[in-house]
Amino acid sequence: MVRNIASGVLKYDHKHFEATRNATTSVKSISSDGQKLSYTTGKDKSNLFVNKSLNTGESTDLTVNVVTGVPKRQDRFGYQNINGGKVYNLSFCFPYLSDYRNGKWNYHPYYDAGENRNSAVSNFHVSFFAPKSYKVAASGQNTTKNGKTTIVANNMREVGITASNKFKVDHAYANGVRINDYYLASKNSKQYNKLALMTAQDSFHIFTKKIGKYPYKEIDITETLLGKDTGGMEYPGLIMIDASGFLQKKHPLDRYNKLTEDVSHEVGHQWFYGTVGSDEYMEPWLDEGLTNLLENGVYDLTYTKSKAYCAKLMHSKFYTRKNVKRANKILKENANQFINKNQKANYINYPVNNPPKGVDTEAIAYELGMDFPAVLKVAMGETKFFDALHDYYQTYYLKQATTQDFLNIIRKYDNSKKVNNVINKFIDPKYLSE
Repeated sequence: MVRNIASGVLKYDHKHFEATRNATTSVKSISSDGQKLSYTTGKDKSNLFVNKSLNTGESTDLTVNVVTGVPKRQDRFGYQNINGGKVYNLSFCFPYLSDYRNGKWNYHPYYDAGENRNSAVSNFHVSFFAPKSYKVAASGQNTTKNGKTTIVANNMREVGITASNKFKVDHAYANGVRINDYYLASKNSKQYNKLALMTAQDSFHIFTKKIGKYPYKEIDITETLLGKDTGGMEYPGLIMIDASGFLQKKHPLDRYNKLTEDVSHEVGHQWFYGTVGSDEYMEPWLDEGLTNLLENGVYDLTYTKSKAYCAKLMHSKFYTRKNVKRANKILKENANQFINKNQKANYINYPVNNPPKGVDTEAIAYELGMDFPAVLKVAMGETKFFDALHDYYQTYYLKQATTQDFLNIIRKYDNSKKVNNVINKFIDPKYLSE
């Protein structure tokens, strides 16, 4: 089954954003070995059921000819006019083969408030054409010559691309990884670029030490606009950062702190989503909760040069080693209160299409999803917890994991009554999948 996910994206866009209605997507043909293949669509027009059968162990090549217009929208798929130029965010718009596992196709409808991805790693080779004035950031490694960008993205779950004729580029290194920052000229671009690179460097140092090695040689950070309430978006080897606080007329003072949060969070997704994959539709907590832990419970609770620079830009004297230590102590005390009291269950492992009545799916995935591993860290002890998290990362490195897989490794390191009581407060066994 082939997915033309752009169909789902544009269906949502047309319903909610009038300016996007000129953008359409059309599958012109699907062929194999030069022969056109027939296909049908289900109720969801993004699902293309191709009339081609394969025996066990057999393979074939498919050519999917699709023409898709890019909508004008501040979004992960869309373009916008910024600083007298244009920025194109290109993701959730390329056709792909659906994941086939346990004897069935795994696919979910497009979900604008989150993600519907569940992809195994693949090797991508992309030729991308743009005017010579455009700089192109992409997953993997890329080279540009005479308007043609060649992208090689091996062992990645997908490819994301951001291109602009107004990008400036700077870079830094951390743990042998090249960090490229594609940023837009503005009154505050110098501070933006420096803080974004410093935050990415600190995040790489900390997450590599705590969790494990990043699989790729580089990562691209791109400055863009993603719309209200969206701080960033993650792809293997590429992150999009919403910089409205830097690009728009009003410049809120907390834009610096928000930038550190967004960059550390999206860098964290390189470990949980990019490297360890999961079903983001059925178990959204598994990547978002663990990534939020890296952002708020690891990066924020470690004294770093990037946060110190952020505090300087905000004219704050509150960020000190002593206060970071105090924050760690307070969070540990709060976790112990949860462990020692008879707290009611707050389950987190719900699919996005079936949350409890009156409960926000994002709050479950991000906030409660972070609380679970944060409390586990205290219940198990920090050393044992991070040993387990490192094991989880190594075991499912460039593979797919489930909540059950995560629990199996946690219990491998600590199967005590205390730890199981924590698990039982957060995990609904009805929604566990093997």
